[in-house]
Amino acid sequence: MSEITQSKTGYEDAQIIRTLIEHENDLQNHRLNWFLTIQGLLLAALGFAWDKQDAHALVIVFCILAILVSLSAWSSLRLTDAAYEDLHNWWESHKPKNYDGPPIVGHRAEYKFIFWILRPWRILPWVFTLGWLIILIYNFRRV
Repeated sequence: MSEITQSKTGYEDAQIIRTLIEHENDLQNHRLNWFLTIQGLLLAALGFAWDKQDAHALVIVFCILAILVSLSAWSSLRLTDAAYEDLHNWWESHKPKNYDGPPIVGHRAEYKFIFWILRPWRILPWVFTLGWLIILIYNFRRV
């Protein structure tokens, strides 16, 4: 972001920051979609394998793979939050005092832990991780 130069009115900088935020939104959307797609495929594969003879090892592989995908998704989705924070901080520190244009985002919610944690890109990787761990434990107990 060092290439951004502060303009007198701030409108050009605001538009650049909005464009960067839009790019991060697209990345977050792609990351969340591939995560959910892979989870859906793994759950479907689990459904086909679950009642088969000698599928115990295959179920373990599905569970481990799904947990790794969840952790990978969580890690990549955290990058979006960091980028949003960096962009917002840059804007707040470089916004001209006389800027009277629209904000760079429509609404920036106050930090409340319960609302922060319940956002899909934050909670879904952990929900799926927990679900796959439960399936893994159940699979060991049914043998």
